[in-house]
Amino acid sequence: MRYTISDIHGCLKTFRALLDELKLDRNDELFLLGDYIDRGPDSQGVIDLIWKLTEDGYNVKCLRGNHEEMLLEAARGEHDFYQWKPASRDHDKVTAWMTTLPFYFETPGYILVHAGLNFHHHYPLKDTREMLYVRYFSDTIDYQWLGDRIIVHGHTPARMLEVKKDIQDMNTNQYACIDSGCSQVVEGMGYLTALNLDTGAATFMRSRD
Repeated sequence: MRYTISDIHGCLKTFRALLDELKLDRNDELFLLGDYIDRGPDSQGVIDLIWKLTEDGYNVKCLRGNHEEMLLEAARGEHDFYQWKPASRDHDKVTAWMTTLPFYFETPGYILVHAGLNFHHHYPLKDTREMLYVRYFSDTIDYQWLGDRIIVHGHTPARMLEVKKDIQDMNTNQYACIDSGCSQVVEGMGYLTALNLDTGAATFMRSRD
């Protein structure tokens, strides 16, 4: 099976619980759409778990989110750290890993991206900045360019019921946001979502952090 999760934001306990619920095995593909850090209580723990899964032979593919990009910019001295920065002993390893993270994945039937795509660009997969930061792009989608693919993204937190509807309608609309605000203390949010790309089923885990 192919699963995708976005915007873990340091919520290690919730991430573990969701993986347990999925019963992830080494034959599955797990696509993570960025924003592993900030806001939640254990950003390093989330990164360490991702690394451990990879070391143990799980097929984990990670994208860069805007929070990883902001950490890299701060590490280069372009501005202050946003919320979290790695401990000194982990700093170089964490930033080196983040610099390798791509901005999007293509897998049959889907384009996976952190925030969305800029359809004002002549080739939407070239505008990496907007892949990290764009919001509310659905009204601009060029369906001729998109073909039969579905865009799955995070970045803009929504209430769980709204995310559920996005997923239910994704075959028609050809997009779905799966960020149900795991780190947010907002009514209707506070969930981490996994979308099964093969069945279209969603699994919602209430925040445990």
